[in-house]
Amino acid sequence: MANPSAHSFKRLTLRGWVGYLLSFLLGIFLSVGGYRYWLHERSLPQEVFSENIYLIDQIIYSQLYDMSISKKDVLLHQTSLKKEGKFSWEQSFLKIKLPKPIPFPLVEGNFRRGLGHLGRSVSLHVSHTKDLLQLEVSLKGRTTHQLTFVPSQTTAVKTGLRPKVAIVIDDLGLDYSISKELLQWDLPLTLSILPFTPHARRIATEAHQKGKEVILHLPMEPQGYPETQPGEGMLLKEMDEERLLRQLSRDIEEVPYIKGVSNHMGSRLMEDPEKVKVILSELKRRGLYFLDSRTTPQTVGLKVAKSIGMRAGERNLFIDHSLNEEDIRQKIESLIQFSLANGKAIGIAHLHPTTLKSLKAMIPKLKEMGIELVPLSVLME
Repeated sequence: MANPSAHSFKRLTLRGWVGYLLSFLLGIFLSVGGYRYWLHERSLPQEVFSENIYLIDQIIYSQLYDMSISKKDVLLHQTSLKKEGKFSWEQSFLKIKLPKPIPFPLVEGNFRRGLGHLGRSVSLHVSHTKDLLQLEVSLKGRTTHQLTFVPSQTTAVKTGLRPKVAIVIDDLGLDYSISKELLQWDLPLTLSILPFTPHARRIATEAHQKGKEVILHLPMEPQGYPETQPGEGMLLKEMDEERLLRQLSRDIEEVPYIKGVSNHMGSRLMEDPEKVKVILSELKRRGLYFLDSRTTPQTVGLKVAKSIGMRAGERNLFIDHSLNEEDIRQKIESLIQFSLANGKAIGIAHLHPTTLKSLKAMIPKLKEMGIELVPLSVLME
């Protein structure tokens, strides 16, 4: 009589070998398919590949600009020609000094989010030590950019002091209904109001009555003017000193109760040291501070302000370049991390419903982390 266990063993063994064979064939199929897919991915036309490298360039420089990193902070910028068969591309090497003690995880997170918009074809490899952060960007498996970040030698933030954050709401005066909601918030937000707008005086007056800080959002000439218009009351590069001061005086008179001034646009005018000195000297004479919105990487705002002994500062982050609610929350999280590393941070936001919703959700987190939300004047030096 046959042994039942022997028959079972044979059936199991047969099934096992069939299973192994199927797995083996499936593996070959997937490997061949994957290899063909990999070849297809890497066989991107030269022109399209170059266009994608250009997009990566723009995202990198956008992220550097957003973190207030200027050209002078780029210690090294070299390129080398890489070839793969008939395929060629330029590989960029950048060594960048962080102008302030920005946490490495914040830098990495910003680049991951920015490059993530280009999809799965772009990858980011990260390595770091205590004093070095290296980011390697690859497109279709080919390394296109290598970025090395080194920390600044800025003196460490004094311990025992609570980090502080100022949030400025820009471009107010055009709409009253949404501004009215903002005025009801029991938070020390700073309201930046455009002159010669329908509700400028009303918003400034009510904000003052509720104990909120008001600043003038001063229209200045941007790159692309006159196609790009900053609005009524603008200061132009072509103006001589007398005209600049006359227009500046009118703008200041349009918005009552101001403690300071920030630039609206101004990417062209803020690059002119002589004109900026005329403007800031008058603001100093009137006892006002200046916030440089940093609308151009070549701004001379803070440099000129320091040269004349004026109280001034510059924004660290624009909170709502993207109106996506999750993106705004990520920016506020970055502002929090910036303040923890530097002891203070300044963010600029606008009067969008998604911005207000995100601020409502995220501001309690500041308090939980021991961060103090303050009027802008507290952070001016």
